[in-house]
Amino acid sequence: MKNTIGRQLFQALIVVFGTFVCGLGIQLELFSGAGVDPLTMFEEGLGRTISVQTGTVTLGVNIAMLLLALVLNRRNIWIGSAITVFLLGPSINIFAGIMAELGMVPPAGWAGKIAMNVAGVFLTGLGIAIYMLPDYGVGAMEAVMIFLSQKLHIPYGPTRIAMDCTWGVIGFFLGGTLGVGTVIGAFGIGASLDLSFRLMKKWWGDKIPQGK
Repeated sequence: MKNTIGRQLFQALIVVFGTFVCGLGIQLELFSGAGVDPLTMFEEGLGRTISVQTGTVTLGVNIAMLLLALVLNRRNIWIGSAITVFLLGPSINIFAGIMAELGMVPPAGWAGKIAMNVAGVFLTGLGIAIYMLPDYGVGAMEAVMIFLSQKLHIPYGPTRIAMDCTWGVIGFFLGGTLGVGTVIGAFGIGASLDLSFRLMKKWWGDKIPQGK
């Protein structure tokens, strides 16, 4: 079926929604105080090093990964890729501002911190799965993940876990927040992404316009 302007707009809206879900998840991790997932730990640590917001660093990292993805996996890059690259970082900052305006404070007890962190990790993986679903161009990080997954013949989940662990080691030395949430994020985002993508593909794959 021809991919009309209406269909493309629908695909773009799904990518935007998924990007905001992912941004909310990342901000919940940051806000929880329990530690952040390894990639966010890297971005947070780099942000502290150069004195800029984590969301702004996310934008820069995504642009760099987009350039790498254009070399390694150009066929998975399309309009949706640009949406996630330029919207994810600002979405994190937007949710940070909303929480500040609402006067929210991080949970005091560890049960609350971990619960918020787990929710954030789940939403991060879910958001990635949502914006991958219409195949309208995946995020730059996911384009690299897909390239490695296909080359190494490893499912998306374990590939993402391996990438996250690598980011985590670098983030630790940059001064990112290390905690229980880092371990949760290292394994949870890949698992959430893998499970969410499989289920949504099964339930709604035939209802979502696919491809360029």
